[in-house]
Amino acid sequence: MLRNIFGKQDTSPQDNTMANTITISQFKETLGRYPSVLAAKSRAPKEGAPSIQELDKFRYIEAPSRLSKNSKRVMTITDINKLVQWKLNHGAYRPGLSKRVASNTDEKIEEATEDGFSHYAKNPNDIKVVIEKLSALNGIGPATASLLLAIHDPDNVIFFSDEVYSWLVNNGKKSTLKYTIKEFEEVYTKAEALHRRLGVNYIDIEKVAFVTIKENEPVHVPKPKKEPSGLPRGRPKLAEADKKPKKEPSGLPRGRPRNPESNAKPKATETPGKRGRSAGVKAEAKSPATAKTPATPASGKGRGRRKKVEAEFDAEGEVDDTPAPKSSAKRKAAEDPTPKGRGKKAKA
Repeated sequence: MLRNIFGKQDTSPQDNTMANTITISQFKETLGRYPSVLAAKSRAPKEGAPSIQELDKFRYIEAPSRLSKNSKRVMTITDINKLVQWKLNHGAYRPGLSKRVASNTDEKIEEATEDGFSHYAKNPNDIKVVIEKLSALNGIGPATASLLLAIHDPDNVIFFSDEVYSWLVNNGKKSTLKYTIKEFEEVYTKAEALHRRLGVNYIDIEKVAFVTIKENEPVHVPKPKKEPSGLPRGRPKLAEADKKPKKEPSGLPRGRPRNPESNAKPKATETPGKRGRSAGVKAEAKSPATAKTPATPASGKGRGRRKKVEAEFDAEGEVDDTPAPKSSAKRKAAEDPTPKGRGKKAKA
């Protein structure tokens, strides 16, 4: 196999074995390897369960002959359970699918298949509606519905499997499917084109797609199991020489050791009083150096700058407290000969 530019192994099939380029001789040669590839790639059955070869025979031989449209027989829950069992062992396993499918009754299966197959008989090209009618059953999606339709008309319908989609639609590459009706319509169109080009039937197309995809899958190599050592689980025990020596007990109690009474700080005695800033200490208790100067007694005068006083001093330099006599307005006018205001103009 080739490796791409990133060094990873290229698991896609070669171009000459793709569905749009494969020849009839290559197709028949690949079809001949189907039994050996089926045995190599299938899982071992559980005890009491049928083998993949038995289920494969029921899917490709017994069911199409007994349950096709030509037989006019109705599918039962036993038939559908066996087909789903083949689907899970032949391809990808879907946990819980068998239980959901088994919850259907024969009456419900007969009603859904009659509704879907009668519409298919009248409208063979309306695959979308047929798949929707068959998907009304519990646990039946588009992929399983295509399996029921392929059993009903094996000459014209192919089963929608992962391998068929990868080979016919996705050029051999693995893809993440959503299992929608649109994806099945792509498979249906590609299978019809290959059927017309090579003249091969749809069952053989399924088998060739299975061989081509499975042969190019990476081989899963399981990891070798380790031989039991005989030792118990967990970390092995250390030898006595490797162990750290244990500390001898000191005899002291756990926690921080107490200080001796001589090193202990004296506890501060609480003085009764109100909360907050401590009360002032009396001046007598303080030293003379730190004692505050007593406040100057009040002078009785008002605060602020003093008013200017026109003081008259006597001959001895003392202030004369005798009040000055009040002068009348007439006296002031006589002492000041300058008239106030604007003078009158003289007449010419």
